[in-house]
Amino acid sequence: MAIRTDTTTHLVQLVDALRRAEAQLARRLAAVRAPNDTDREAMRFILDAPKESPVTPGDLATHLNVSTAAVTSMLRRLQDRGQIVIAPHPRDARSKVLRPSLRDLTSPADELTQRIDALSEEFTPEQSEAISRFLRRLTEEIDDLP
Repeated sequence: MAIRTDTTTHLVQLVDALRRAEAQLARRLAAVRAPNDTDREAMRFILDAPKESPVTPGDLATHLNVSTAAVTSMLRRLQDRGQIVIAPHPRDARSKVLRPSLRDLTSPADELTQRIDALSEEFTPEQSEAISRFLRRLTEEIDDLP
């Protein structure tokens, strides 16, 4: 086991503070019925899909590792908020495709994303790379936990 230095102790404290802030944000967003993490991940997946290969509800269920019933409920929320358009699949009449609405393509990102963008301007490219590497590795460690 590595010996904990003042720097690593400080990083642990800062990550704990970040986790608490994220949990509080999640509770506040849930209270005002703002898009939840799953909705935001769904939108990222839909936005990132190539135009020639749009996402289907089944693709989304697989990507999110949720049931088709959960996807149906989510799609209703996203459609009600005007974030997506659900259209007939061009090659399979039994299926649908999901596309971001034009409104969503031209609307600014959610407030947290805007703040992250602004905050990132405070760092040099080298500092940003170190921060990115730390966050990627932290994410990998969290994913590896049982």
